[in-house]
Amino acid sequence: MSAVRPRIGLDLPLRFAADAGPSAIVTWLRGIDASPVDSLWTLDQLSGRLPTPEPIALLGFAAAHTKRVGLGIAVLVAPGRNPITAAKELSTLDRLSGGGRLVVGVGTGDSRLLGAMRLGEERPGAVLDEFLTVVRRLWTEREVAHDGPIWPFTGVTTSPRPAAPPPLWIGGGSLPALRRAVRLGSGWVAAGRQSTERFAELVGRLDEVAEAEGRTRESLAVAKRVYVLIEGRRPRAERAIDAWFTDFYGRAELGREVTVHGDVAACAEQLAELLRLGVTDLILHPLDESPQHEAALLGDLLPALAAAP
Repeated sequence: MSAVRPRIGLDLPLRFAADAGPSAIVTWLRGIDASPVDSLWTLDQLSGRLPTPEPIALLGFAAAHTKRVGLGIAVLVAPGRNPITAAKELSTLDRLSGGGRLVVGVGTGDSRLLGAMRLGEERPGAVLDEFLTVVRRLWTEREVAHDGPIWPFTGVTTSPRPAAPPPLWIGGGSLPALRRAVRLGSGWVAAGRQSTERFAELVGRLDEVAEAEGRTRESLAVAKRVYVLIEGRRPRAERAIDAWFTDFYGRAELGREVTVHGDVAACAEQLAELLRLGVTDLILHPLDESPQHEAALLGDLLPALAAAP
């Protein structure tokens, strides 16, 4: 395991988009703010089978009811956002949360959105590159003129700008995504649907890309989203995983391979394997959102992970 303690992130429950009232969310947020968790995360799913919250609005609510934890999106879907609007929204969120708490992961999302957003003729990677360029410039320059092919404009000022631009982490599981993270981002975030074996391969490639670009691994955050289910009874765990992945992805067969599952000791060992690969930020997405599972995760799994060799 890395000598530097990795940061532990926790996904905000998806039930917040469906059946949890504001007072229940506030109670949960205050409890997590007093827990060992370092950061709270949400995802951006513009179209999906399960109800999911809009990420910037949800993190704004979370910022108002927490003081300590970091706030992150993994990942914001670039084709679904105008970069000028996104820069303004994220800058406002950064300031209202006190500054320095926000991390913005950005990715291409579902390519089927390109047509719906009138970007059907553009390559997803080109959309993401231009989005990142525009947002960063609006955060750091007084007045921006941009001649890109997708969002050309002149004389645009976003104010107030963040005191310090929030870190931009690039999502994706391809070599171009790794190159983009090294060239345009301050970190790379791997998806939850990537297995540990695939993640290990990509980490090796990341080292090669960073060296070629004159950067070191130490200059990049390396984050991994992880689906986790603490359940020692294997048949019960597999049924729960299959059901969740059917609902969320429409692919039950994907879940067992990528979900960290088993009893506390087994889950801790699987997570420790990721940390030994150099993960700086572990973002846990529990498939069971019950209070009992959360108590096991916070009270048993995290201490076991901290003690793992």
